[in-house]
Amino acid sequence: MAETRRVRLTKRMMKDAILELMEEKPFAKISVTEVCERADVNRSTFYAHYADTSALLAELEDEVLAGMPVMGGGSFADELTRYFDHVRQNAPLFRTLIVRIGSEDFTRRIVDASLSRYRPGEEKAGLEERYSYVFFIHGVIGMLKSWLTDGFPLTSRELARLVLGLCGE
Repeated sequence: MAETRRVRLTKRMMKDAILELMEEKPFAKISVTEVCERADVNRSTFYAHYADTSALLAELEDEVLAGMPVMGGGSFADELTRYFDHVRQNAPLFRTLIVRIGSEDFTRRIVDASLSRYRPGEEKAGLEERYSYVFFIHGVIGMLKSWLTDGFPLTSRELARLVLGLCGE
């Protein structure tokens, strides 16, 4: 059954609320009650959609990762630009999870998603090639942290060109 517009709006309010709260305090200290108060929904509404705050956060992360662009046959510079545009469009989430709290789980999920989207068939690649690509992804994540923290001083295209330049392309 498809979600109604009202359900999508309610879920968006709860996701925005948890992001705001994560800017203020550690995730482990955020209660369902606080999310409900911030989102202006009651607890029964929260529990109609999520088992707990971890489930809410997981759905939010899933949405952002699912929205990552996939290789579309364009140049790698174009693909990186689209990826950086996606990060910019979801800046509050990326800033909170990568910069503020440094979520290792979310970082691992980005690496896994990047491997599956940008290196299809990676499981058949040699170990050295895979490790090189993982190293590359972690380097890009480090650059993303600075880019997010600095308020996007470069355009997505400029950042993509910088990354490619560092890779010798």
